[in-house]
Amino acid sequence: MNMADDPIPMFPTFDLSDLESLDEIDGMPSEEKWSYVMDFEQRKLMRDTDGQLLRTKTYEEYLVQVAMRILNTERFRHGIYDEEIGVERSEWPGWSDIEIKRDIEEALEAHMEIEKADVKQLTRGGSVVYATIKITGAAGAVEWEADLNGG
Repeated sequence: MNMADDPIPMFPTFDLSDLESLDEIDGMPSEEKWSYVMDFEQRKLMRDTDGQLLRTKTYEEYLVQVAMRILNTERFRHGIYDEEIGVERSEWPGWSDIEIKRDIEEALEAHMEIEKADVKQLTRGGSVVYATIKITGAAGAVEWEADLNGG
């Protein structure tokens, strides 16, 4: 039997033996939660000098990564997400600042880890929205400057 006769599997198989063990995130105490660090401009996961994927080190870093993933997901565009996931960034150019602020806060507060989201300041520069956002999570709070490509 040659390779052309071998059946092609319906689902790909992966060797995941080199990945670290992943704990059940939902059952993990909030202060111990972590996420891989993403470079949102390059749209790829970041690696350390040894080539290993970077993980958040603090709960605050975890909250920012969760929030930025939400804010970089266009609502209604991806069938795997329900209607609460993401923001309507493609609509922002025609919206008032108050509407954008509401969209951001509602999207963030839909996540089970985020108890309160407050957009403290919002400015626009071309197709980019800059926001100072404070998030209160189950185990802490963080405030940061978000540079949201409104493209």
